[in-house]
Amino acid sequence: MKKLLPLLLLIGTMYSCQKSKDSTSTSPAFEAKRSAFFNSLRAPQEVAARLQATAAEFNADLLHNPENAGSYTTSEEKAAANLGIYLADLSYCVAYGQSATTKELFAAAHQLSKVVGVEESILDFLSQRYEENLHLNDSAKAVIDALLERSTSTLKDSEREKLIGITMSAYQIENLYLSLGVIKSYPKDMLPDDVRTQILIPVFKHVLAQRTNIEIIYEFVESISDVTNPDQNPNYPYYANALQELIGVYRKLNIEEKIANNQGIELMNDEVALELSEKVSAIRNKITSIE
Repeated sequence: MKKLLPLLLLIGTMYSCQKSKDSTSTSPAFEAKRSAFFNSLRAPQEVAARLQATAAEFNADLLHNPENAGSYTTSEEKAAANLGIYLADLSYCVAYGQSATTKELFAAAHQLSKVVGVEESILDFLSQRYEENLHLNDSAKAVIDALLERSTSTLKDSEREKLIGITMSAYQIENLYLSLGVIKSYPKDMLPDDVRTQILIPVFKHVLAQRTNIEIIYEFVESISDVTNPDQNPNYPYYANALQELIGVYRKLNIEEKIANNQGIELMNDEVALELSEKVSAIRNKITSIE
């Protein structure tokens, strides 16, 4: 895995407030999981660009409504989780050059980032530079990466380090939701089956390739979850359990053999693959529910 890259559009600055003197744990096992987690984080453009590179068309219907952002400000955990959703959607839109939708999603992420503790001065600067470069897609990306690169060094050991696990869980789930949604919604009568297969197999391989990241995120979130005292870390056990169940579905897929035998389309329509899609949608619905 690549070393720590500029994380997501706002996540780099999100946790740059105050250092915490009281770490969750200093055990070797925890530090190993924590190190693996931070070393696995990828730039948003890298993840979304892989989907765009498959030649799958942009599908605006898969995006979460940015107008719902105000409903997620009741708790830091809820805000952090849906920030991950909006950041994945934002990266997806940036990869496809959807500037109008991108602007709305940025506003939603901006609102939730305030709840989780981003310094106002950083947010104001980020927002101004973003507006100045919105019409220049590559320039906007460059501004984002430069800002995040300067701030990611303060992610670890911050008071809000745990929330990163929640944001990344939701971010990963939304990436899967977008990819699986592209497969599910792709027209069946627009192209010959062989052409349609050529387009969708790379998308499904993109879904399968994300298993490793899911496992690493799970290890980190599980290590900070205390099922005996959930009030101390609300909903962390939920994310650990949800990711564990998702990993279980991944393990049931007979991936290598079917891909090797050119049975990719059968794999996509396999009962277990459908179970994977249902599980991702269920987790996503839980995250985005308005309570």
